[in-house]
Amino acid sequence: MRQNVGRATLTLIPIAITSRGAAFLIPVVVALWFGVDLITDAWFWALAFPTFAVVLAGSAVATTVTPALARVKQESPHEVPQMIGGLLVWSAGLATALGLCFCLSGPWVLENFTDFETETQSLAAMFLWELLPFMVVTSAGAVLRAGCEVEGLFKRIAFTPLIRAVVVIGTTWMLLEPAGAHALPIGLILGETVQALWWGVWLTLAGVDIEPTTKLNPAIRQVGRDFAPILGGEVLVALNLVIDKGFAATLEQGSVATLEFADRARIIPTTLMISTLAMVAFATWSNDAAKGESARSRISMDKAMRWTLLLASPALAGMFIGRYALIEMMFEHGAFTPQDTRNTAHVLGYYIPGILPALMGALALRAHIVERNLALVLTLGIASVTVNFTLNSMLIGPLGLVGLALSTSVGATFIATIWILCLVPILPSGLAHRWLPSMGIVIGSALVAGICEATLGTVMSFSDTRIWLASIPCFLLLAAAISLVLADRTSGIES
Repeated sequence: MRQNVGRATLTLIPIAITSRGAAFLIPVVVALWFGVDLITDAWFWALAFPTFAVVLAGSAVATTVTPALARVKQESPHEVPQMIGGLLVWSAGLATALGLCFCLSGPWVLENFTDFETETQSLAAMFLWELLPFMVVTSAGAVLRAGCEVEGLFKRIAFTPLIRAVVVIGTTWMLLEPAGAHALPIGLILGETVQALWWGVWLTLAGVDIEPTTKLNPAIRQVGRDFAPILGGEVLVALNLVIDKGFAATLEQGSVATLEFADRARIIPTTLMISTLAMVAFATWSNDAAKGESARSRISMDKAMRWTLLLASPALAGMFIGRYALIEMMFEHGAFTPQDTRNTAHVLGYYIPGILPALMGALALRAHIVERNLALVLTLGIASVTVNFTLNSMLIGPLGLVGLALSTSVGATFIATIWILCLVPILPSGLAHRWLPSMGIVIGSALVAGICEATLGTVMSFSDTRIWLASIPCFLLLAAAISLVLADRTSGIES
């Protein structure tokens, strides 16, 4: 089945906004119930390690499995059920081994590389063990999601965060009084389990009878060979999450939680893009490449990146202008204080400039995997963690948490630039002419954000009329961007 990237993405946007909006309520209720305290410091420090596994599952596993499944589906469709079953078993086993390493080394890391109090250290170490099933289910679920993407079940996937959020929040709330802070990992595990079962059911209904096996058939062996460089690169990139939490743990109490809350706001645009355009595009590129239609997939790669520049830039300008109001709306309830809002929004301001490069890097990474430039993934993984660790070391002293956020933005820009430059030779000719309008929107958005910040000052609430005044040029830029995207959909070869 041939997918139209633009049309499929547009149909997913309202579903993704609703579904992801519900998913973003999870950190909101954590802020409501626990605020910025030793519990959230311990929770978010411990969560960095399974989040590391989540990134591996979402990136390394999924990005390796999707093109491989597309090839097998095209060449030997009868092997798909056993391939998915085998990958389920092996990914769960790998996640278990990785999780045990985290759990066993956690107390030593906490004692030697954090300034947490003894109570915080003990709670964080316990959280690690409680989150072990979460790591396993997440990694196995990534295989099921990849299968759904190859089968074109994009709407079913888009609804998943809503279902997961309802389970996580509902379970945590019900267990909050009897289990206290330990309701957090229980709710997360149940939510992740229901999500994996959802994907498995729809995959089965699509006609794929999953056959769990430990047998290493040729298709799984090829995935293993491809997985090695991708895993190496993604491990290093995902390690940045752990490194940032480690640096934050050397600062005053509440620093880890503040950094995490700012990061949760930062990933809103990335998550929306990953669950719409990037998901559809990657599956479509993989299917086209499996059919030998590389020219078509490269045209689609070019369009996807230009559309991201066009649509994300005005939205990110608005996000920067309204960052304090955004954090107030999301988190300033219950135990989360106005001072926590100011601290979190201040850090978010240094995260936002790196969001657009991160979006572009995520697309370019998937394009390189489809093109099988796998050695580049490992090389840039090494570069990413090196740049991040170096900048963290340099900036945390004079800038504190802001230095960690700035380090992330600079690193994302550096790595994304290399990704795109390495992709340019395979994209259709005339790239400078096609990308000029997109770059114009990017520059215009940056100017609007800078001018509004300089002239209107810091906007603290959505009730402030200045934020609505600043939104006018952002919406005008967005309208211009949408018109360019709509015109681009009908130009050249349809993607």
